[in-house]
Amino acid sequence: MLDTVSSSFLVFAYLAAALFHLAIALGAPLAAYVHGENSNGQLRLSRRTLSFGFFLTFIAIVGHYLAQLGLFTPILEAAGNAVVNWVLVGIATVQAFIANTAKNLKQKKLWSGPTVAMLLAAVIVAV
Repeated sequence: MLDTVSSSFLVFAYLAAALFHLAIALGAPLAAYVHGENSNGQLRLSRRTLSFGFFLTFIAIVGHYLAQLGLFTPILEAAGNAVVNWVLVGIATVQAFIANTAKNLKQKKLWSGPTVAMLLAAVIVAV
């Protein structure tokens, strides 16, 4: 039951993060909240491209957790799925570390709590 709640939370959280990064990639003036940028305007093209990469990665992660919930057909067998779950714990760890050590206060305030919650949920799913 707890793993279902955790997977559902991760679907929501990664989908929200994916849409946030898609908005940035499309030019939304949210530079103050990502990539350590301090400006209030749009990111330069290289950073917008990076945000688009995050969008694609987060959508793939959403697909993985939807398969965990049984809404998609799993691509991997149980052993491969377990490995991916622990890789996602590693990704969530890096995200939480970056968010909680960011010098940019807007970035830190927005992402610190959610990334720690995502890390805890990823560990619950992996265990």
